[in-house]
Amino acid sequence: MYVLSIFDRDQQEMLGIKWLISKYAFPISEIQTDTQLAAVLEILENNAPHILCLELDMIPEDKWELIYTYLSVYRGKVIAMTAEATFERATQAMSMKAIDLWVKPISPTRIKQGLQQAIHQLGEINRNEPFEKNIQEINYHSLFRDDYTSFLYPVYLLKPEYKADLDLLQVFIEQFDFYDQPLLFSRSDGIVLVFRKDFPKAYEQAQRLLSEWEQTNGKPLSIVVHEASNDKSLHQIYLQALQTMELTFFRGYRQVLSTNTMRNWVDMDPFLTMEEQRNWIHMLEAADREGIKTWMYQDFFTITMPYPEPGLLRTRLTSILAQVRRFMKQKGITQCEDAYQSIFHRVLYEPVLYRIVQDFILFINDLFQVIEKNTVKFDVIETAIRYMEENYAEPELSLIEVAEYVGRSPSYFSHLLSKRLQQSFRQLLLQIRMDKAKEILNTTDYPIQQVAEEVGFKQANYFSRVFKETTNMTPREWRQGNKMKG
Repeated sequence: MYVLSIFDRDQQEMLGIKWLISKYAFPISEIQTDTQLAAVLEILENNAPHILCLELDMIPEDKWELIYTYLSVYRGKVIAMTAEATFERATQAMSMKAIDLWVKPISPTRIKQGLQQAIHQLGEINRNEPFEKNIQEINYHSLFRDDYTSFLYPVYLLKPEYKADLDLLQVFIEQFDFYDQPLLFSRSDGIVLVFRKDFPKAYEQAQRLLSEWEQTNGKPLSIVVHEASNDKSLHQIYLQALQTMELTFFRGYRQVLSTNTMRNWVDMDPFLTMEEQRNWIHMLEAADREGIKTWMYQDFFTITMPYPEPGLLRTRLTSILAQVRRFMKQKGITQCEDAYQSIFHRVLYEPVLYRIVQDFILFINDLFQVIEKNTVKFDVIETAIRYMEENYAEPELSLIEVAEYVGRSPSYFSHLLSKRLQQSFRQLLLQIRMDKAKEILNTTDYPIQQVAEEVGFKQANYFSRVFKETTNMTPREWRQGNKMKG
């Protein structure tokens, strides 16, 4: 822990800085304050603090040489303060080797950054002393609260794939022959090992630990190793280890990972595009097992580092599952509800991506089997045509209505029509109506208005125009021509 001294003629400003610093979790055990230059000289001579915050404006011109004399042998870190944002003050700060110059009014962010820098440099200078002296102070709080002090020794994060193996893992760790016996901190799903000395081959030791665990227990385990460094606090190391452990989502367990290989997650839009949604509708409607399998493999098994954040991929899988859910409702499938809930749970919580994808594909295959078993086979196009021939007189007859009748989505039904008949829905309906109109014109004396209404047209003029575009004759010309033939 460090001692900080603040010297400023403005007592209110000084006390404000002291109060602000006390609200941060810095490794500072004592904060001294004074408004007199004499106190600065006395404390530097008798009980020098680790960090000195000194207002430059409180030093008279005739005292600068004296201040330089004291600071030349001072081993702590200096932070200069001033109310004058001038080149002269900046030069004075540089001459006393200050690590930062705070210009009043000082922002909380600037205070925090300056102290972080000072503490970091103190940790580099006193590489061994702070931790040898305070190593026993490391506890659970050290993992969850940042003290901004560099931690110099290796850290392991161990996580079994199954939480039920945690107790067995702890017993195994307590019996393992480490180079240096670590502090052990249990988590709800893993164990953190904090070493109190540096030692060579920390990564190789973790590989040996994993190998012996596999030989003894044969259970899946992953280990993240942070080797000794001097630029991160224990809290920061712990957070980096947690993030590195998430690589198991892509790579599986039974391996040792290094925090040095971790890269920041890349951003991605997890939701299906409109084109992808249409593609999924087509594949589900056609029960295209191979197409779905190929799509899933290409979308999820070709990902390389840097990876997207695992939560984004879970969201993407949920977006796909939403398409499957709509398909199930459209088909009236209720017997697969438990299986659906199971795969939904796996998408949210299964720790390894490739298992989620494999289970997802198996679920869809089972869904298709249920549909094939329970659905009476029928010709979709022939059924649709019969329905249209029975309802062509309805002016509002639409693609959506007919598609719903045959149990297909509008887009997929339209696709089937084009593939089978080389006609659109509109063309097919028009052909049916024109054939019926010809029949009525040939066999009745109905007025043209009535003929139009009989075949689903609200306006006789529009019916006549469409009829002529189709036959090159008006309805009257067609009727007269057929009477002459008769």
